[in-house]
Amino acid sequence: MTRTVTLAQLRSDIRFQADLVGASLRHGDAQITRLINQSINRFRERVTIEGATFYLRRQEDTLSAGRPSTSVAYQELDISGYSPAPVRTFDVDLITNGEVLKLNHVPFDSRNDYGSALSPGIPAAWAHFQKDTLAFFPYPNNNFSVVVYYTPVATDLVSDSDTFDGVAGWEDYITWDCVCRLIVRDQFPQAFQLALVQKTEIWTDILRTAARPTHAGGAILGRDTFGEKLRGMGRRLPPP
Repeated sequence: MTRTVTLAQLRSDIRFQADLVGASLRHGDAQITRLINQSINRFRERVTIEGATFYLRRQEDTLSAGRPSTSVAYQELDISGYSPAPVRTFDVDLITNGEVLKLNHVPFDSRNDYGSALSPGIPAAWAHFQKDTLAFFPYPNNNFSVVVYYTPVATDLVSDSDTFDGVAGWEDYITWDCVCRLIVRDQFPQAFQLALVQKTEIWTDILRTAARPTHAGGAILGRDTFGEKLRGMGRRLPPP
C-alpha cells in the first residue's frame, strides 16, 4: 500500500524517537530536514538496487549507427538531457525487428569483448561511461530504439507539507536512519546501538517485500552489477 508522509511528520517522528522533543536549538528544523533529504536519496537507490521498481523511470531514446571515433569499438548515448535527471541507470532494452531485447549490463573494461573490436552489429551489452553517458557494445550497424530505465534525482523536501512518497512502512527507515545520525552527533553509544538494531530490523523487513510484486509471487532473482541469472534458475549466464 502506498503512503505519503509529510516533512513535518517525519521531523516530529525523528525527534520523538531520538528523545529530542524540545531540543530544537541543538537540532533545528533545517539540520533535520537536510538529514531527511540525504536519507531519502540513499533509500531510493538502495531499495531500487534490491529489485523494487517504485522509483524507476523509463525514457525512450535512439541509438545512432556507427561509433564516435575510429579508435573505439562502442557507441555512446548521452542521457544528460533526460528530465528528471538520472541518478543511476538500471536497465536498457533495445528494439530490433519487432522484438524487445534486454541488454546485458557489463563493466566498461569489457568494451572490446563483443565480436571484432571494430566490427558493427546489434548491441548486446551496455556500460556506464563518464558521468552522463552510456556505452553500447558492439557499436550499432543501424539506428536502434532503446528504452532506458533509471532512478531520477529526488526533489528535496522543503515545505512542511512536502511529502516522502513510498510504501507503508518505508518511512520508518528514513526515521531511524536519521535518528542514528543524530545520536552519533550527541555521542550516546548505547542509544546508538539500540537505534541501529531498530534500523536494521526495519531494513530487513523492507527487503522481504521490496521485490515481491504480490503476496503469491516469489521475489525477483537477485542480480549483481555485472551479471544476470537465468530465469528460474540459479546459474549465471556465460560471458559473451
